[in-house]
Amino acid sequence: MNAKGSPTTPIPLDAGDRVRFGLEPRRPYTVRALSEHFVVCTRPRGFATQGEFVYTVIDWRNGIRGPLNVIGHSCDVSTDGRCRDLLDDLETGRREISHRNRVQLDILDGDKP
Repeated sequence: MNAKGSPTTPIPLDAGDRVRFGLEPRRPYTVRALSEHFVVCTRPRGFATQGEFVYTVIDWRNGIRGPLNVIGHSCDVSTDGRCRDLLDDLETGRREISHRNRVQLDILDGDKP
């Protein structure tokens, strides 16, 4: 999609909150790790065994979200610690959100559990 967003004011979120996006309104994600610039969110993969997740990363600075720019978009997000490691990699620039599979930030709402 190669979407271009614009800087977005972060909404107040905490780990454990649920976030719904406009492209997937019926499939809420759970906030797993967050920093000033990024939020790592996951949801269980549909029809998968327990422990398999789909993830997306919110980038407030660029107003986008999407998977990482890695082959197959695979990334271990099975634990909160792994999500924090991913967040550290984003903050230091070792990883970035996919240029081909990003979408404009489309948050419908964020809910406390």
